[in-house]
Amino acid sequence: MSTSVVRAMRILESLSGASRPMTLTAIADELEIPKSTAHSILKALASRGFLDVDEYQGYTVGLKAFEVGASHLRSTNAVEVVVPQLVELTRALGITSHYAILDGADAVYLCKEDPPGLGLKLASSVGARLPAHTTAVGKAALAWLPEANQEGYLAALGGRRAGKLAVDRLRGELTAVRERGYSSDDGDTALGVRCVAAPVRYRSGPPGSIGVSYLVGSKVEDQKVVDGVVQAARRASELLAHRT
Repeated sequence: MSTSVVRAMRILESLSGASRPMTLTAIADELEIPKSTAHSILKALASRGFLDVDEYQGYTVGLKAFEVGASHLRSTNAVEVVVPQLVELTRALGITSHYAILDGADAVYLCKEDPPGLGLKLASSVGARLPAHTTAVGKAALAWLPEANQEGYLAALGGRRAGKLAVDRLRGELTAVRERGYSSDDGDTALGVRCVAAPVRYRSGPPGSIGVSYLVGSKVEDQKVVDGVVQAARRASELLAHRT
C-alpha cells in the first residue's frame, strides 16, 4: 500500500477520535510526518469532502467519510436487526443502549439509542473505538470467542499492554462472564456509570454485543437491566440465525 494512502488513513483515524478540530501542525506532530506532506493530504481529503475545515484552519471528519461509513452499516445485517432491539430496550428501561462489535483488539460502537431527554453522553458514541477488554460490550463479545481466538487475543494483550497477572485476571473474568451470560463493569469506562452487556451471536459476522449504560445509584433495578439486556441480545441472535 502506498505511503500516501496509509498516511491519509491515519489522518482520518486520528481525526475521528479527536474531541475538537485539529490544526495542520497538531496533525503533523501527532503522526510524525512533515507538515508539507500533511498539508497536501489534508487538502486532497478536504477537496473530496472527507474533511471539513473551519475558519481557524481546524480539520474535522467530513460528510463524505460519514457516507462511506454509513454504506458499511447498511451492508451489515446485524445492525438492522439490532436497532429495533435497542429501541425497545431503551424504551423499557429508560437508559442508553448500544451495539458494538470486535475489530481486532478493540470494541467499535456501531449504533446507539438514547432515551428521550438528556441521556448519558459517554464514550459509546457511534464510531467510537475502545480497547475491548476495558468495556462491558467488549468483554461480552470476547467471552464467546472460540478458545483459540480468545487465547490469541490474550497473548497479544500480554505482549502489548498488560502483564501476566492482568491477563490471567482477564481470562478468569471472561470465564465468569460466559458462565453467567453477561458482562458488567462499575465505573471502568466512565466514573459513576454502570455498564451491562450480553453477546449477539451469529455465524456470518464479527462477534458483537448489546449493552446499556446508566448511573450507579439510579432508580433502575439492576436485575431488571440484566434481564432486559440478555433478552434483547438473545432475540437479536435468534433473528440473525434465520438470516444466515
